[in-house]
Amino acid sequence: MLLRVIKRHNRQCLCFSSVLSFSTTLAVGLLVFPDRYACAQNLDYSTFEKLFNEPITSSATGKPQRASELPTDIQVVTAEQIRTSGAQTLPEILRMVPGVDVRRYSVLGANVSIRGNDAAGGSRTLVLIDGRQVYLDGYNYTDWGALPVSIRDIRQIEVIRGPNSAVYGFNASGGVINIVTRDPQHENKNYVHVEGGSLNGFGGELVASHKFSDAFAAKLSLNGMRSDEYDRGSRRDVPAQTSNINAALELRGQLSPRVEWGLTGTIDQERNPFWLDIGSYFTSRPLSKSLEGRLAADTDWGLVEFRAYQNSFTNKITDNIAAFGTVIPIDFGYDLETTVAQLSDTISINNQNDLRLGVEYRYSSLSGAQASTKIGSESDMLAAGSAVWDYRILPKLTLTNAVRVDSLLVPSVRSPILSDSPAAAARHYIEPSFNSRIRYDAGDLGTFGLNAARGIQLPALFDFAPTTMLGPVAVINNPSLAPSTTINVGLNYSHNIKPLNGSLSIALFAQRTSDMLGTPFASNYAFIPPASLTMFPKNYNRVDDAGGEIRLEGKTDFNLHWDLSYAMASVRDPDKSSMINFQRQTPVNTVIGGFEYILGPVEFSAHARWQSHYQDVTADFSTLQLKNVKVKDFVTVNARVGWKIDKHFLLSLSGQQLGDSRLQETSGLRIDRRIIAGLTADF
Repeated sequence: MLLRVIKRHNRQCLCFSSVLSFSTTLAVGLLVFPDRYACAQNLDYSTFEKLFNEPITSSATGKPQRASELPTDIQVVTAEQIRTSGAQTLPEILRMVPGVDVRRYSVLGANVSIRGNDAAGGSRTLVLIDGRQVYLDGYNYTDWGALPVSIRDIRQIEVIRGPNSAVYGFNASGGVINIVTRDPQHENKNYVHVEGGSLNGFGGELVASHKFSDAFAAKLSLNGMRSDEYDRGSRRDVPAQTSNINAALELRGQLSPRVEWGLTGTIDQERNPFWLDIGSYFTSRPLSKSLEGRLAADTDWGLVEFRAYQNSFTNKITDNIAAFGTVIPIDFGYDLETTVAQLSDTISINNQNDLRLGVEYRYSSLSGAQASTKIGSESDMLAAGSAVWDYRILPKLTLTNAVRVDSLLVPSVRSPILSDSPAAAARHYIEPSFNSRIRYDAGDLGTFGLNAARGIQLPALFDFAPTTMLGPVAVINNPSLAPSTTINVGLNYSHNIKPLNGSLSIALFAQRTSDMLGTPFASNYAFIPPASLTMFPKNYNRVDDAGGEIRLEGKTDFNLHWDLSYAMASVRDPDKSSMINFQRQTPVNTVIGGFEYILGPVEFSAHARWQSHYQDVTADFSTLQLKNVKVKDFVTVNARVGWKIDKHFLLSLSGQQLGDSRLQETSGLRIDRRIIAGLTADF
């Protein structure tokens, strides 16, 4: 029977060729599915997760893999773990992943980094939603409060620790976070969730999806929240309330059994205090929109996929800064647009070799205005080619190589307000990147892996600005500014522990980043008394990192799931003169532990995270200098209890930051303890 199936699917159908790389078990499992599943272009996460009792992901190489087959520097956070966490925001979920550092500056505002080199306002972690970039490369950060995704609509979050530029391109030099939402073609999940609690908080989610036929499915997602901000104390640079509202509409369908299409549109409006890396809050009102189209065809030449999308992000930052006996008004607005087109072909050459070829074009533009007066605009154009080769040398020995070459052009541009200043010179960068992994399954001894990578980090688009004036600050163009490069090597090991019905995973790494880039503003800022303020983007020397993660998890026969992990990121930054010194800014040690327990209709869960001390910065506007602020080691404790009233209704009570009523996590606002009650209705 299996041979007949193989002959019937001897065409280069992606899903079946990918299944061959899973295991013989998965190939047998396909016998119970109709042909439309065997040749589906989109990965059916739900069906495969139920079949193997573990998550499935394609983030590592572009082809499906079981979570147990992944390197240990990749972790998948499942929908069940997200639900039982009781988290209201994505950073609250991510802070329970070892190797991920989260700084909360407000109810919605946070900075997330992976494996060190941590700093406010600058991130080397590429963030995606269903493969679409939401990372803002105009200033190299992610606005976590403006992501158009409903928490309970997330199928899984895939966290890739370490450089992955060869697979995902520029700006994945620290790691990748891919947020995967539910596919309406494979999951008809409909629900309403409402919640409220501390800080006069109130929010809700509505997700409605329906599969009208095999040829058409649709999903609408709406969510929003409003809350008082954390206790402001004597601060007057923080608004009293914060809020956001967003919507996403996704349409999916088939033009034929072998051709699928997708169309997605999103919009988000937010109001929150934005913590700039210079160590101060500014009132921020971003509006983000996106439109994406996808087409996938299962052809005789492999699975051909085309994707194109456009992101737009418009923001206005306002404040009044008192300095030297005068008030400096800040009224800065900017528009960032990114257009991306990607084409790939995934080919199963034979039972041992899979190949994925890809090309990408990207155009980004950034324009800024001070008090409605245009002060500058920049743009860049990128073209890239890539290849991922997966070679099963032996049944238990696999080699995966990915290479990519990026060509970036930054056109010459002149300041619109300083007509006498020279134009910024055009720049052209060509940068190769690679990821290479070898994995050996030693059976009862465990699974061993070795990996090496070269990652690339672009300067923020703002850093290419011509010499101009940004309010009272002189922005000086640096013609020698260049991308930074990261060379990373790592070892990983995983082992199933049958007495615990669990597993042990270990990932170790060492890396060196050359021509290090700082954060957009603080690293490049200088004050020369009595009144000279300048910004000069530049590369620094190098930064070395070493460390790793150890994670132990298990399940019991009485519905208890537990996990315990330790992560270390030791950073050596020899540039002690910079205010943004990554060695001081990165906590070295973290310990995370938690459990989920089900007792009939009642669910209990709790997680705790301890991290060691680090230094943040804050602005002293009386002297126009930045000051280091030591943040002591602290513990974060979150807990949740849920009661499943019946198959449609779930009542929950969550506690955030239970260990301290007002915790100092950063040099900004202290984080208040929060109690939140919620009701979810599935229909």
